[in-house]
Amino acid sequence: MDKTDIEAKVIQFIASKVENVDVSKITTASQFGELGLDSMDTVQLLFDAEEEFGVSFDGDEVKNLRSVGDIINYINNHPPSMPA
Repeated sequence: MDKTDIEAKVIQFIASKVENVDVSKITTASQFGELGLDSMDTVQLLFDAEEEFGVSFDGDEVKNLRSVGDIINYINNHPPSMPA
């Protein structure tokens, strides 16, 4: 899967997890807070993303994930630990 495919899949995934957000409003620059996610919502989103995309977010790196683009870049730079 190339970066464009991952980007589209991550955006669709986030749209399915975040209530009251139009998928057309989600961009790589969208910050989690702008999408209405608080810190607990963000943690749950990351847990769900690990399962969906077969990655394992490193504890030290999680604190640096603040946007949709951050998740996309992480997935692009870390091979899946299990089939997605």
